[in-house]
Amino acid sequence: MPMSNRRHSDMLVALVVITLVLWLASILPPPPLHQYDNDSDDWSVGTGPRSSAASSGARRNYTYTHDDKNDFDPNMTEYYFDTPLDHYNFRPTTPSTFKLRYFVNDQYYCYDDHYCDDESSPSPVILYAGNEAPIEQFIKNGGFLWEAAKELRALIVFCEHRYYGKSFPLGADDPSKSLTPDMISYLTVEQAMQDFNLLQQHLRNTPTYRMNSATAFVVTGGSYGGNLALWLRLHNPNVWAGALASSATPLKHLLRDSNAFNKIVTEAYGNVSAKCPDLVRQGWKELQEYSTSSDGRAILKQELNLCHVSSDSPENIVDAVHGWISGALETMVQYGYPYPTNFYNPVPGFPFAVSCHNMIQAAAGSVRDQNQEATTTAPSTRAKFAGLKALRAAAQVYYNYTGQAGPCFDWLGRGADAGDGEARTRPSKSNHQYWNRMGQMDRVSPLNDSTAQEDDWVGVAWGYQCCTEVYQPMPTNGVTDFELPYTPNQTQYFQNCQRRWDGVTPRPNWEEMTFWSDKIQAGSNIFLSSGQLDPWRAAGIQRLDKARDNSIIIRIIEQGAHHYDLRGSHPLDPPSVVKVRQEELQAMKGWIQEWRQLYPSSSSTASSLASSPSSSSSSNE
Repeated sequence: MPMSNRRHSDMLVALVVITLVLWLASILPPPPLHQYDNDSDDWSVGTGPRSSAASSGARRNYTYTHDDKNDFDPNMTEYYFDTPLDHYNFRPTTPSTFKLRYFVNDQYYCYDDHYCDDESSPSPVILYAGNEAPIEQFIKNGGFLWEAAKELRALIVFCEHRYYGKSFPLGADDPSKSLTPDMISYLTVEQAMQDFNLLQQHLRNTPTYRMNSATAFVVTGGSYGGNLALWLRLHNPNVWAGALASSATPLKHLLRDSNAFNKIVTEAYGNVSAKCPDLVRQGWKELQEYSTSSDGRAILKQELNLCHVSSDSPENIVDAVHGWISGALETMVQYGYPYPTNFYNPVPGFPFAVSCHNMIQAAAGSVRDQNQEATTTAPSTRAKFAGLKALRAAAQVYYNYTGQAGPCFDWLGRGADAGDGEARTRPSKSNHQYWNRMGQMDRVSPLNDSTAQEDDWVGVAWGYQCCTEVYQPMPTNGVTDFELPYTPNQTQYFQNCQRRWDGVTPRPNWEEMTFWSDKIQAGSNIFLSSGQLDPWRAAGIQRLDKARDNSIIIRIIEQGAHHYDLRGSHPLDPPSVVKVRQEELQAMKGWIQEWRQLYPSSSSTASSLASSPSSSSSSNE
């Protein structure tokens, strides 16, 4: 067949296929989006929210899908570079340096005529400052940075935070060697910031990337990583062209001085239905009531579907079960994206809204069961358990959405004693980890030190940071929030830290004193974003008086969860997060252009920090 005829035939086949696909799309219904009807307490099928309530506290309709379309292939390469154990000491340390891990994606980066054009040369670098976890966790949830890199022709770099993942001073084979009271003292915010500064210099000096003084580095981060991004730009504007700080929490005193964090959590459920906060409060009352006897603990085991209940004191049982369920309730709001995710556990879209619905249904079923049994000779007590059933329904959404928990919740872990005495006293690492990471160190008793659980290296390292610079215990009142009333005990908190870390005592005001608090008006090229749903918004900078021109941008994302804007685009993204991402991209373009003008490649101005003996040692590159 002649080549021209073959091309014509191929085009006809392609046209037929496209026509068939379009016809099928027109006749097949889309997958249902489930929507909660606040007025009737029923689920209905819809195509989107029926109202766009503002953040004033009005109830909302949350639309979500069971299909997660947010997967993407990060396609990153792992490297290591040498960083000093102690950036602030000229005396030799043992070891003097250690390997810090980072990942690179260069698919959009312009070098050696790859992806180059006149406007993109020299290409910039987008660097994510790692948080308190293995860096892969943030790579998988940072899809927006790939979208920005494609637009900016940028190199993407994710750097791991020291003492997390595989970046331990004494090696990743046995992290416990690096987490002793002596060795862990090098885990500070300041040391981590210098690691990121040094990586910037290391990349500039790597011949492969052909960087020069006009190469702009934009630092990004979410949550604690957002703090680091903000502080890096404030402290080293000579290194970082700008900072995108998503869900940053630089105002820890606001967490300590009020119940603002838990109030936001409670309002999220209340905006779905006012019944839900009341059911949670009722559940805590029943938990306290039935924890005082063996018969009551049997009821807790049955109604909460627990595999085990501790034989510990009632106070400790309440504290542990409350922490396990409360952590789930909070995390479902913090990571309340409109589509299914698996940040800590697999959950549906808007998991707090699903949880609220399930709580109402469970409690209603309890009342119906009682009414059905009212004519029998034996009186029913099922209605008494409506609160417990509601808590169980909420836990089911977070801990067992895909059936991963099995027939019951093994919340205390399989490694503890499961004999008749049921001597297990603490939730398992996977179930309890996030609650402890909120920093409630005064709730850690000497016999229940969840920061020291075997293999929970994140919990150990973050527990240490909560005993030094990240001091954020949070009070609750049970009235404007749905938590058990609680007043942090600073004395107990300090004693636990001192006992755990050989005398280490927190410095509550150190972080804000050292890193500018909200007095950042002298800074520039900073984009601060927070989610309206995110409880950590309580510690964020939400407004700034007397800021210079538009060099510092602050945005609150309606229906936005924790660092939502850093996630990749999704069909169910609300217009609010789409708009903020567009603003962030425009801001980055401006920062990069400004850097090129300030430090053109022909300039004799130094392009990086002063060199150090360790800066040229490397790596796998």
